[in-house]
Amino acid sequence: MTYRLTDIETGEVLLSRLEVASTFWQRFKGLQFRRPLPPDTGLWLSPCASLHTCCMRFPIDLIMLDGDMKVVGIRKQVQPWRIVMCAQGTKSVIETAGGSTPWIVGQKVTIVSGCESSPNDKSFVCCL
Repeated sequence: MTYRLTDIETGEVLLSRLEVASTFWQRFKGLQFRRPLPPDTGLWLSPCASLHTCCMRFPIDLIMLDGDMKVVGIRKQVQPWRIVMCAQGTKSVIETAGGSTPWIVGQKVTIVSGCESSPNDKSFVCCL
């Protein structure tokens, strides 16, 4: 299934392709051994309060979200072979290509499945 990350207030699509890592093994593998992500792509790790960049080939940006999907922290250009403790209150993290983070702390986001008919028609939005 295809997911997108959008700004909850404006409806702006922040990531047009969002992969979901919700099992232990999916989160553990994360972006290890992968090629760099395109700028409009991310990986959502849920739940997540800390992470590593071992065996990664490129720097990443981290968007830390609380339980209400509000951005509580951002780390830019985290290099491979690092361990990151997330901001207090972090429940999940979105990993994107380094340098592609347009978000700000306090911004609320939502994850929308590919079944949405159009960004402006909220009657068909399927959220996680």
